[in-house]
Amino acid sequence: MTITRRTVAITTGALALVFSLTGCLGGSPAATPTPDAASSSPAVEPTPTAEPADPLTTVVGLVARPEGLELRADGGTVVTTLDYMSSPIDAVTTLTAVFDEPPVDEPYAATNHRPGGVFHRWDLFVLDERLYDEARRQAEGYDWLVWPRFAVYFDGPAADGVVLSSSSGLQAGDAWSAAESDPGFDPDLWTCTGTSIEAVTTAVPSGWTGADRVAVIVTPTDDGAMVKWIGAPELEADGCA
Repeated sequence: MTITRRTVAITTGALALVFSLTGCLGGSPAATPTPDAASSSPAVEPTPTAEPADPLTTVVGLVARPEGLELRADGGTVVTTLDYMSSPIDAVTTLTAVFDEPPVDEPYAATNHRPGGVFHRWDLFVLDERLYDEARRQAEGYDWLVWPRFAVYFDGPAADGVVLSSSSGLQAGDAWSAAESDPGFDPDLWTCTGTSIEAVTTAVPSGWTGADRVAVIVTPTDDGAMVKWIGAPELEADGCA
């Protein structure tokens, strides 16, 4: 077969054009690696778990009840109750947390009618620790509210910002007429130190022949115009020496 110069020229020119275009376009570009999403994300620090708040830090009020002192949070929720037959040391520890400071302690001597003890005072609130003979308590069956291990007194409407009241809301410093109109006011329940504003029947030892009601009491000021203090527990009495 005869190849003409024209054919060779065209073929040579076509190849030159192909090589020229290939040189302009270059080879296929290298693929850009995609970063690993997991390795490029910032590390997430775990959220620290908050320590639960001490419930005693929520206490805003103390309420005297016949058989125990209620520690209440805002809204009236009872956080805990300190039974008057429970450990005075534990009660003082709990109240120290509530008031965020220890009490001022005032020891007192025994008399013919009551044992010695210690007044633990936070402002206008007093916890009265009664130092009864524990051996006699057990031997003679006095392990109940006739011999409470501690009592409480409210000398004002609040102590260091903590509200002090009866369950009905009565407070030291209120008009005595407010006490007389209190739903629980009962001058017929005889005690040696004040008038009952709330009372309950309490458990008594076998063979006990005395009264079995224990109360929250109020006393008036000397002029009878105001509530001087509120206290608990006070046992109903048949008479006073």
